[in-house]
Amino acid sequence: MSKAFDAVEFMRRRREEIDREDSGLTWEEKSRRALERLHGDPLWERLKDRVVPTAAALRMAPGSLTAKEGKEPYKKKTPD
Repeated sequence: MSKAFDAVEFMRRRREEIDREDSGLTWEEKSRRALERLHGDPLWERLKDRVVPTAAALRMAPGSLTAKEGKEPYKKKTPD
């Protein structure tokens, strides 16, 4: 079976390209470069101000989908 598009290979090549493009830049320069590329991108503009709740906030939220401990105290095991 032949793939028309290999996502893993694409990402590996793209990461190598980015590493070559960014070689010699400081963290601040890399950050500034990323923000400049994102400026005006419709998806970024829509999501940039989105607030994602922390795991702690999700555990406290009623009906959240994250696992949490019950309110019952732990019971000691008694020997059989």
